[in-house]
Amino acid sequence: MIKYLLFVSLVFSFSFALTYEEVESLEKKEGTLKALSYYKQLARQENTKAIFRLAMIHLKGIEIQQNTEAAHDLLLKAATLKDKKSAYYLAKLYLNRNSPYFNLTKAYNIFLELSQADYAAAQNMIGKFLLNGIAIEKDYKLAVKYFEAASKQGYTEAHCNLAFMYASGKGVFPNFGRANVFATEGMKKNHPLCKKVYEDFNLAKYPEDKSFKFNFYTKPN
Repeated sequence: MIKYLLFVSLVFSFSFALTYEEVESLEKKEGTLKALSYYKQLARQENTKAIFRLAMIHLKGIEIQQNTEAAHDLLLKAATLKDKKSAYYLAKLYLNRNSPYFNLTKAYNIFLELSQADYAAAQNMIGKFLLNGIAIEKDYKLAVKYFEAASKQGYTEAHCNLAFMYASGKGVFPNFGRANVFATEGMKKNHPLCKKVYEDFNLAKYPEDKSFKFNFYTKPN
């Protein structure tokens, strides 16, 4: 009898199991609290999308009390499961000076590992570390290389950072026409940094550099 009830219980549970996409749709229609238990069920099955969503819910306090510790543990779990997006946000948590987990070295190491795995957002972050001398000595030329790698993948902020590098002549010869191209590309996505660079360096008065004959970079995607 006990085995039969256990079997029925398992069948009942699986018959009502939802996919991540179904839970996401449920959250949009009926709210986060309604979807919370389903996200937790998926998280127990090591669904990294669900783990990441739970982390964001805890981190931002969406319809529940904010809990940075829970968010950290969830991001760490998903990162351990090789989820790049979760690892990236874990590094951003370590980068936050207002976080109890603030640790520049840990942040840098995670971003570096992700950048080596060709994760564009992390490549852009390593470029910013090198540009500003965060947790590592400044290296403008190397920063440009990381920005280029991210820009080639269409990462918008990397376009903006390259626009700044070319306009300011950091790590490259100044090229306002090329800065114009990158800033304009980023402004198509309404990125405020690209707009700031475009205005600060008055790039409108410089014709776009359409040559891009160098082997290391062709044009922004």
